[in-house]
Amino acid sequence: MELPERVKGRLAVLSAHLAAGDPVELGKGSPAIERWCTSADISAAPHGSLKGALTIVDERTGKKYQIPVSDDGTVKAVDLKKIATGKEDKGIKLYDPGYLNTAPVRSSISYIDGDEGILRYRGYPIEEMAENSTFLEVAYLLLYGNMPSESQLSDWEFAVSQHSAVPQGV
Repeated sequence: MELPERVKGRLAVLSAHLAAGDPVELGKGSPAIERWCTSADISAAPHGSLKGALTIVDERTGKKYQIPVSDDGTVKAVDLKKIATGKEDKGIKLYDPGYLNTAPVRSSISYIDGDEGILRYRGYPIEEMAENSTFLEVAYLLLYGNMPSESQLSDWEFAVSQHSAVPQGV
């Protein structure tokens, strides 16, 4: 199976980023990510509600089932367990080879849309962080939930540098 060019490009950027020994220096190039305190609540645009119900008619038994659909258009897999042919049947099981239609846990921290190739962490596109952020900027984001301001980054870099020396006994 041939990968689309867009996917090849992203993989190349991520591979180069992972292979690089030194983090990208601040000030090189024009960053696509603003260095401001931001959270996913501010950055990620909310989408409309897809809430409702799904009606399923089981042709094996003729029974009709109402399955709730959440605001974001997902159905709980356990809700499908109630679709069964009798007491010995433990209900419908879902089979999703390759997890192509399995939703990750709903989260305010990350957003994934595999069909569109979107992967965000706290509102920041992962590919932009891979291309334009240093290791310490991303570490700060993981620990504190937002990208550091310039002064926060300076303080963070100093704090980390104070703990980076190899002990003399080693």
